[in-house]
Amino acid sequence: MWRLLDLGAINGYTMTNLYEAVGHAVSEGDVPNTVILNHPESPFVNIGYHQLMDKEVHVDYAKEQGFSLVRRTIGGGTILDGPWEQDYFVIVNRTSPECPKSIPEFYATFMKPPVYALKKLGLDAKIRQPNDILVDGKKISGNGAISIEKANVLAGDLLMDAPTHLMSEIINAPSEKFKDKLAESMSDWITSIRAQTGEETSRDLVKKLIVEGFKMELGIELTPGVLTRAETKTLERLVEERKKEEWIFSKDNDQLMKAKQESTGTKVRGGLVVSESIHKAGKLIRILLVSNEESIESISISGDFFTQPYTGAVEKLEETLVGVELNKDALSVRIKEAFESIGLMVFGASQDDFAEAILKAKYETL
Repeated sequence: MWRLLDLGAINGYTMTNLYEAVGHAVSEGDVPNTVILNHPESPFVNIGYHQLMDKEVHVDYAKEQGFSLVRRTIGGGTILDGPWEQDYFVIVNRTSPECPKSIPEFYATFMKPPVYALKKLGLDAKIRQPNDILVDGKKISGNGAISIEKANVLAGDLLMDAPTHLMSEIINAPSEKFKDKLAESMSDWITSIRAQTGEETSRDLVKKLIVEGFKMELGIELTPGVLTRAETKTLERLVEERKKEEWIFSKDNDQLMKAKQESTGTKVRGGLVVSESIHKAGKLIRILLVSNEESIESISISGDFFTQPYTGAVEKLEETLVGVELNKDALSVRIKEAFESIGLMVFGASQDDFAEAILKAKYETL
């Protein structure tokens, strides 16, 4: 038996921690594999676990608009979530016969129900590997995946509408001209059910079709259920911890502590140099580097990539890189050793991408 939790409208802090509370329960075998359907009661800014809030988000604008600022535990990029979407979460115990062995297979399997729903609405929906659903060449659904103990989680949404101008406003753009181009680009790249059908589609119908998709595509019958008392207690604890600024700005605070100042590409006391780079792999990697005579004194790695394990792994990689010489061979060897010892997998960037990003940040004195 699979459980269905249809929870309706919820706030951003609840939405981004609910799958983790359920994930722990599914992992322990206390509850069956579960599908959650919900949507945001109001807009909120949702950044990936490895991202810097101040780098990615126009924080002042978001606060002026009354948007909550949320850091999720899943990687990926910055999103403005809101009532214009229908969200779905699939939480599966890895010992279950329905759970594919790899994350790419996990994506491909459990993205079938939302694709089914779109097709039943008359849309030619296709999966763009690894984790997007496109209609007419435009993105209508973004998905992310993590593992929580012995459970795998897929998180995704279907855009019922797409306020792309509002979405572009929350991005921390370098200029108004760039922001205008960003809004135009989003309009060209993102679509919605309303844009594709020319009419408003009821949320109840979309949810019904997703549930139907589990049966028709995967042979999975979903039985309506409720959160257990233990799940509710775990959720309340996580929300209380993660609505605090210490969590929301945790990566930003870590970077500032390592840099000791905001300027980059400048010498500071004791021969240390603070520098920064951005490297575009499949996903984006940001490096803030403090170096001392051609070796790493401290480093902060951020970006919109996905990792497994989803928390703590990048921080361990940063610790491992301290003291390494800033040359390709030394970096490549240490990064390879770190990936193996941590058991780190990164989706959207290779080991070579991390080495290249760090070398880009290397400060050359004149």
